[in-house]
Amino acid sequence: MRVLGILASGFLAAAIARAEAGPPPGLVGLVHTYEKLQVGSESSPARNLQLVAGHLSCTLASGSVAVVRAGEEIVGLFFQGNGTMEYVSTDEIEAPVLTYVAKKSTGLSPSKGDKTVRLQDRFTRLLWVVLPERPPELAAPGPTPLTAAFDAHRDRFSHKRGTALAVELAFRRLTAPESPFAWVEMEGGAEDLLYERRGVENAFERLSFLHGSGAGEAKLKDMLWPITLSEQPVGRDPRDPPKPRFLLTNVDLEIRATAGEDVTITVVETVVPQQRPLGVFRFDLDNGVYATFGAHLGAPKTERVEKITDGEGNPVGWYRGDNELLVQTRETPPDQAMQLRFEITGNFLVHPGGSNFWELGVSAWFPQPELCEQYYTLHALVRVKKPYVPFAPGRTLRRAEEGDENVLETKVDVPVQFAVVLAGDYTFHDEVRDGRTIRVATYALKNDRAVKQLTDLAAAIIGFYEGFLGPFPFPEFDIIEIDSYGFGQSPPGILYITREAFNPLGGTVENQLYSGGVNERFAHEIAHQYWGHVVKMPSDEEQWITESFAEYSAALFMKAGKGEATYRSIVSHWGPGARFATDKAPIPLANRVHLLNDTTTQFAVRTGLLYEKGPLLLYALHKELGDQQFLTFLKSYQKSFRWKFGSTRTIASLLQFMTKKDYMPFFDQYYWGTGMPKD
Repeated sequence: MRVLGILASGFLAAAIARAEAGPPPGLVGLVHTYEKLQVGSESSPARNLQLVAGHLSCTLASGSVAVVRAGEEIVGLFFQGNGTMEYVSTDEIEAPVLTYVAKKSTGLSPSKGDKTVRLQDRFTRLLWVVLPERPPELAAPGPTPLTAAFDAHRDRFSHKRGTALAVELAFRRLTAPESPFAWVEMEGGAEDLLYERRGVENAFERLSFLHGSGAGEAKLKDMLWPITLSEQPVGRDPRDPPKPRFLLTNVDLEIRATAGEDVTITVVETVVPQQRPLGVFRFDLDNGVYATFGAHLGAPKTERVEKITDGEGNPVGWYRGDNELLVQTRETPPDQAMQLRFEITGNFLVHPGGSNFWELGVSAWFPQPELCEQYYTLHALVRVKKPYVPFAPGRTLRRAEEGDENVLETKVDVPVQFAVVLAGDYTFHDEVRDGRTIRVATYALKNDRAVKQLTDLAAAIIGFYEGFLGPFPFPEFDIIEIDSYGFGQSPPGILYITREAFNPLGGTVENQLYSGGVNERFAHEIAHQYWGHVVKMPSDEEQWITESFAEYSAALFMKAGKGEATYRSIVSHWGPGARFATDKAPIPLANRVHLLNDTTTQFAVRTGLLYEKGPLLLYALHKELGDQQFLTFLKSYQKSFRWKFGSTRTIASLLQFMTKKDYMPFFDQYYWGTGMPKD
């Protein structure tokens, strides 16, 4: 998926929406309790008081400190005065990107040791919540209140986007009350900082700095965005993929939409706990509207959760946070399925640039867990007002007209991620090639020439890939024109491609500018049906399995169709971008590069790692193994991990099995490290 696009603002309406809790009780009440943290009317003097959590140490040099309570429960300390912090990263993999981002985007000065990176700052206010340890004993309290300072501090940090402290405390209390937990807010230094330690299956500690946009509408100006500086796994090797708490195994969608902005969604989801019994399930869910293609910055949009019930129709407890949803049910044992039914309404259909289509895209427009927990079959029933025509992944069960609505029903029988639904002013044509339906949908106007060309091109690419990646994974493949320029995207069984692909000889300057790489882009996006859907990414750290492998597969197609010179040209094109990016971050942390005032370089680094250095690693392996063994490696990996999550560790293991050579040093140097293979 070469471009994910610009997110339209959907969080302008409200900060956090709350729902009435049904049985069993607990979740909402706990969140509300932890939202009302308070300090007493007295504080104690602090002088050189040391506080330590994980790799963070704070010194309260001089000032006043008070106990923080949630009701009668003591949860931490609040300090005002002069203090210093020191954080140490011992993860060698993240050292380059931590150093690069800290230097380019913060006022901090990272200090590199042999195997460490050290960050130091000062603070004037600190909230220290570290559990299950009790705070240290304080000196006798005096009459100096910290209430005003505490309220001001909490107000500032309440503008932080993402999960709130109250939600994390409630989630821990309900799921793992004895687990180590830390939440430390620091302000008044070079940066406002947040340190977190949490999790059980995939425990981590993270240091972030808070960035304000300083622009836009008043609510946007006030928002603080946490930017990760360091994230170190606790109790696991960073090379290991995350483990799921539960799996989302089936999604049954019913959508009734207008040609405007209003939509009603009913979703029945089947979830299955994995490691231990679960009574709280955590999902991502957009608070408002997110558009995959283009920006829509009009009136605020809302996405409302109206009702949640279990499989028997009983109401469950739930809490709607900032782009997340927590659901509390009866405790469900491992490997036992639980059904949840969500009713969602709102005006969150976005028409990019005022166009006559909308898309519910690869963001969390329905409740979705972590990537490693998405493993679902899909049934979709979509009703949309005429003249809009709907599209959804899977085998078509029926397509019909019912009154003033166009209706589509589809089914996906294999586990997928990234389900989408799109509808708009489209004309489409179906053609069966080699037992597979290829459907080309043109926007606004019928385009017979483009339909024929793109059907032929898709059939040729699919036929080529089947020769070394195995059977094409879906019985139907939709190619849908997007009213924009310069990118493609590939949800399961679908290819979104912009307008230059439908008129490569068109006369506009934009069309001529973007049309040159249509064949390669087409081949890249179709490769995602294998690298991304058949073999899945369990986390952002393994995104090269989707992007780099798709890019290299596309290069092989271009080589087969255009010859060795074209292939060599593509490989040489990867070199400069890869060399530019390689010292700034390792490939798995390409998404951690965040440059506040230089998004052009940020984009170049990510592109250089995922779309250029990653393919060069595959090129190096290809040269070493030779054509036959390299293609056998790709085919074997697709077969062994068909409809499973991939990982770089298992890639290295398969190579070792095939060649009897240990490939972990190769990946340690070039994938988890910043080395560059020779062209």
